[in-house]
Amino acid sequence: MAKRIFTTKGQTFNAAADNTALTSVIFMYLLASATAPQLVDVLECKVSGMASASTLGGFVLKRASTNATTPTALSTASASDGLLLPTGTALASTVTAAIAAATGPIGSNAVTDATLDLGLNGFGGIFRWNAAPGQEWKIQGAAAPGQGSVLYNSSTSSGVNCAANIHIIYEPY
Repeated sequence: MAKRIFTTKGQTFNAAADNTALTSVIFMYLLASATAPQLVDVLECKVSGMASASTLGGFVLKRASTNATTPTALSTASASDGLLLPTGTALASTVTAAIAAATGPIGSNAVTDATLDLGLNGFGGIFRWNAAPGQEWKIQGAAAPGQGSVLYNSSTSSGVNCAANIHIIYEPY
C-alpha cells in the first residue's frame, strides 16, 4: 500500500451550492481508476483557515454525483500529491487528484449519500478529521457516485468565500 497526501495551500475556496458543477481551484477532487476495481481509503482531512477576518467555511467532503470531465493535472506550486514514504512505489492504477477540470465535479446532495462536515471559522480555525480504523471514507467504483469524492466550501452549508490550506491523506489499494 502507498499512502499519499494531497495538499492545497494559499487558496481561496469560493463558496458554491451543492448540486452545481464546481469551477477550478475551489475544490479538491479524488477520482479512483475506472480501469480496475480500485478501493481508496481517505484517512484524514485537515482544513486550516487562512482568512484575515472571521469567515464561515462550510467545507464538506461529498461523493461526486457527476464526475469531473478532463481533470487537469496538478501543475501549480499551490497544490501537490505525493507519497508519504519517499521510497514508496505508486500503484499501476493511479488515483487522479485535481483542483481543476474542463467541467468540475458536482457534489451530491442526495439524502442517501454521505457528507463529511469539515466546517470551521476561516479566521485561524483548524479542523482535523482523522478516521478511526474501519471508519475510513471509501472511494470505489467505475462511475459516480462511488468513483469520485470532492472537498469544497459549500454555500448550502452556510459557507462564504474563505482562504484555507487543506490536506487529504489517502491510501489506494
